[in-house]
This record gives sequence, structure tokens and C-alpha cells, in this order.
Amino acid sequence: MYANMTSSSNIRLELEDKMTVVGYCRLSRDEDKENYSSIEEQKRIITEYASSRNWTISDFYIDDNVSGYTFNRPEFTKMMERVKGGEIDVVIVKDLSRVGRHNGRVLVLIDDFKNMQKNLIAVSELSGSYDVLHDKDDLIGITTWFNERYVKECSKKTRDHMYSKQKSGRLIMGNYYGYEKVFKDDIPMLYVVDEIRPVIELIFKLYLEDGYGFQKISEILNTKYNFPTPSEYYRMKHLERGRIYKHKVQEAWTKDMVSNILKNEIYTGTLITHKKRSINIRGKIVKLPKEEHFIFENHHEAIISKEMFKLAQELRNKKYKQNTSGAKKKHNYIFSGMCVCNECGSGMSGVIIKRKVREKGHDCSRYRQYSTKACNCHEIKEKDILIHLKEFLKFTKQKYLKEIKAIKLEQKQDKTNNDKFKLQNKLNILNEEYKMLINQKIKEMASCNNSMQREIIENTYKELEKEKMQSITYLQEAIQNDEKKNLEEKLIKLKTSLEYFDEIINAKEPSRIILQMIIDKIYIHRDKTIRFKLKIDIDKLT
Repeated sequence: MYANMTSSSNIRLELEDKMTVVGYCRLSRDEDKENYSSIEEQKRIITEYASSRNWTISDFYIDDNVSGYTFNRPEFTKMMERVKGGEIDVVIVKDLSRVGRHNGRVLVLIDDFKNMQKNLIAVSELSGSYDVLHDKDDLIGITTWFNERYVKECSKKTRDHMYSKQKSGRLIMGNYYGYEKVFKDDIPMLYVVDEIRPVIELIFKLYLEDGYGFQKISEILNTKYNFPTPSEYYRMKHLERGRIYKHKVQEAWTKDMVSNILKNEIYTGTLITHKKRSINIRGKIVKLPKEEHFIFENHHEAIISKEMFKLAQELRNKKYKQNTSGAKKKHNYIFSGMCVCNECGSGMSGVIIKRKVREKGHDCSRYRQYSTKACNCHEIKEKDILIHLKEFLKFTKQKYLKEIKAIKLEQKQDKTNNDKFKLQNKLNILNEEYKMLINQKIKEMASCNNSMQREIIENTYKELEKEKMQSITYLQEAIQNDEKKNLEEKLIKLKTSLEYFDEIINAKEPSRIILQMIIDKIYIHRDKTIRFKLKIDIDKLT
């Protein structure tokens, strides 16, 4: 008998020698990196536990500065792929909160490990270690619930702290080109960067005094000056500090860069905070209305006067209205900005075609600037474009009408779509999590003889079940409403387009505003054939 016991022990040790054991560590930005939860400390705890079992850690999977609420973590995902592929037998963590802080997902994960006969060991869980394959899972549901509660509380505290700092003007998020952020007594201050100040002043001068547009100003900055673009400047500063700049660097100035500088109040010495807000612990960001913004006048040194900034905004608005109002210009080309040369890709400029009768038309701007060396003359009359457009819209209208009929039929038949499929998958996961919670509750209640403890378990799960059911109900309603909503949106878009079509078809000279709402591009070929690209693509829509 003694020999048999020795033999069994040897077999067990031999099997354990062949096991692949890994450690998993995670630390989020909300946790103190100097405390017991630090990555190095987690590795130490895991290694010591493995050594006590005569196991060797083959790999460590580490997700640093990653929230436990999401399970789409790079290293965690790699590790789980290996677990599911049979390459890993045991995963050791400091505690279950390192695995994740979403209670339902963690319980499902524990169940997955059991089904795969793979082991997950939490070294410092409850009063001791927790072994998924060999220990009872009494009170694990409550543990995961408290873990989730922790991240929610941390998120709330962070939001409250940020709100307080925003309200007092002590929160300066991100970088501002032309300013350097310096901390004094733990309070961030903005100071003008002397070598960048001339760039800001020049941009406002070129716009207000010289009358140049965004594109022209960007060309001047690229050809006549050697000022760094915002991203170039930030990269340079990162290099000076021995850091890596991870964002894309644009070496040439663009009209968007110019536009962003001209509309930023920061250059008047005004700081505006509370423009956006995170609405949940998953980090979804929403824009807030202007009335909720916090505005701090004279917060820092101004580069541009408030009067100059005001003039710039008035000019921006005036130019925008001119571009969108269809107001009469010298020749009022209704297709201006829409026509593209199909041969070289350049824009088509408005021209007066001189024949027996002078008529408005369009020709390749590259040809007109560089002659036949660059492209060829294929000027076309506006009235011919309009004739072709009307015929094209009549044809397209029939396709839209057919699609409207199909959508109405689909509404009746209540067909599924991709969005509905995604929502259904989420609902299936939630239902699975809910079942796991109920099963866990039953286990914990059955193993507990203490009435006070049973009451704690009952109350805890009551709140947990309520939260989960609310999520399930919300998704069920969303699934019912989603498809109907999508179909209705398609119908509205199609019907609105048809109204615009009819306005253009029936008008002698359609409004430029209506044309801009419908037309994305008009491609003019060398043989003067025309191809229209509409802003509403029926193929993508359907």
C-alpha cells in the first residue's frame, strides 16, 4: 500500500513537471504603483507561490496601465489564446481583481477554466489562495462584486476630482501650440514659448490684414518660413526630454492647422474647460453644450488680443455664410467646387466660354495654368452639366423609389441586421453572466450556516441581480427598437434626397445650396462625358 501511495505521488509530481505555468500581472492608472499592487510586487508574489509548489514560471503576461473593466487587453488576450489552445495549464495571479473588475465576466471566465480543466490560481484571495480546480468557490461572487464596485468608485472619485479642478481652472488638459505647461506648487501654469509666438502672430496677421485664406496661409508657412508644425514641435520637445512621441507627425502646414489656431481662444489668455465628459467607466466621451463650459478669462499671458480674435471669428463666419448662401458672385458658377478633371484629378475652374454667345462653363484648372504639358482642354458648359445631372437624377430616383418599397416591406417582415446581431450577442453574454451569478448565489447560500452572513449574501446579490437585469432589459428594448430605427433613418434619408432631386429636376437653375446637399463630385472626362458622385450612396446605405 505504501508503495502504491509513493507511486501515485511520483506520477503527480511528473505530471506537474510537464505543466506550463504562467503569471499574469495588471496595473491600472487608478492604482498606486508604489503599493502592494505594483507590477514588480505582483511578480514577486506569483514567483514565490510557484516556488512553494516547485513550479517554474515559463512566462509573465503584463498589462501595465490598463483598466480591469475591459477584457480587450493585449497581453491578457495573448495568454487566453494560449490557454484555449492547450499551451498553458496554470495561470497564477496575485488576486482576482488582477484578472478583471467586471464581476460577471470574471465568473464566466472562472467557469471557462473549469470546463477546459485549466487552473487559475489567485494567491492572495480572501483569507488565502484560491484554486479554481480544487477549492470551493464560496463567496467568490461577492468578491468579484466588490472588485467591480472598487473600479466604479475609483472612476467616480477621478471624475469628481477632475470636475473640481476644471471648475477652479486648475486643470489644463493636453498641449497648446505656443504655450508650455509648467507646474508651480502642483498647479499647472501656461507660459508663452518665445520661438512659437511669431507663428501665431503671423497667422492672424495674414488672415486679418492681408486677407489670405487658410490654404494660402499654409502655403506661405511652408514656402517662406521655417516654423515647425504643432506635431513637429511636440516631437522635438519629447526628444529633448528623452521620450518617444507616439503620434503621427505632419511636417507640412495644412489649412486645418491654420483654421484650428485661428479659432482657439487659448491665444487670447482664455482657458475653457469642461468641454467633454466621460459618461461611464469604459471611457466613452461626449461633448458638452457651451453653457456647461467653465471659462477663465485672463488665465495666462495672451498672444493675440481679444479684439483681434473677435475680428477673426467674424471674418470666419462671414466667409462661411458666403460659401454656403449661394449669394451672387461675379459669375455665380452653380457647380463651383464640385467639378473634377477625370484625367489629372485637379479641380475644374469656372470659365466663360467664348463662342457666338458667351456662356458659363468649367475647364481643368491645371490645363489653364500649365497648358497641354499638364493636361488637356475639355471645357464644358454649365447648362450641359445641368442637362446630364437632371437625366442622372431621374434615373437614380427610380432606384431610390424601389429601395423605399423594399424597406417598407422589410419593416413588415422585421428582418435582422448586423447591428441587431451585435446587440443580440451582447444580450447572450449578459444572460450567461446572469445565470452564473444565480448559480454562484445558490452555492454560497447553501454553504453558509450563519444567518447574518446569509443575509449579507442575499442583499449583495439582490443589488447585483437588479443591475444585471436592468442591463438585460435595456438591451432587449434596444434590439426591438434598433432595426426599426435604422430602417426609419434610411427612409428619411431617401425621401429627403428625392425631394432635393425633384427641386433640381424641376428648376430652370437650381439653388447652389441644394446642389451642395446632393452632389459630392462631378467628374468631367476628356470626351466630355460626365460622372456624378452623390453624397448619399444608396449602395452603402442599403
